[in-house]
Amino acid sequence: MPATFSQVGNELVEANFGEILRSIAQGIADGQRALDMSSIQTMITLSKTFIDVIPEISEVVTPEPVIVPISGQPSIEVTGARVTSTASDPVQMTALQAGLLPSFYQFTEAVIELKMSVSLREATQTETDGTQSTGIFAFGSHVNFRTQNTYSYSVDASSSVTATLKPVPANVRLTPQVITVNALGKTPSITITS
Repeated sequence: MPATFSQVGNELVEANFGEILRSIAQGIADGQRALDMSSIQTMITLSKTFIDVIPEISEVVTPEPVIVPISGQPSIEVTGARVTSTASDPVQMTALQAGLLPSFYQFTEAVIELKMSVSLREATQTETDGTQSTGIFAFGSHVNFRTQNTYSYSVDASSSVTATLKPVPANVRLTPQVITVNALGKTPSITITS
């Protein structure tokens, strides 16, 4: 049965402690999956985006003597040089072929700090096949102004989650292998990079 609007806004009074931890851990796992899928989607986009790349720039250094005047003396000739740069014609390739790789991020550490009221209770749990088991379970509830005023319960009623994200290199299976065949010389040479 789908929840109605009024049910969605209801205040959480008490929940199984294991469910609270599972829910937070699932949120971190969902975040990691979203990060991975975003990086993979970026890699696919880069493989379909074509750009013009200038693969080579040649520089030619030629002598160019310079005459330097000296005060009260005859001018002297100094060896100079001129550098002429020429770019090759652009070659169209994908952004991935040009070496642009997406950044991958990974949750390397997560610290979960929950300040709540925890109580132990004996409860009966019914499985989907109808079997029942009785045991002692931990239940947690947040501490709000009602709890504090009614029971003189004093605690800082805030929760915090700290997650550390760090960039990691792309998985080697996601990085394409580049095979270059150089047929300019008499004998073709093959270079493989990964």
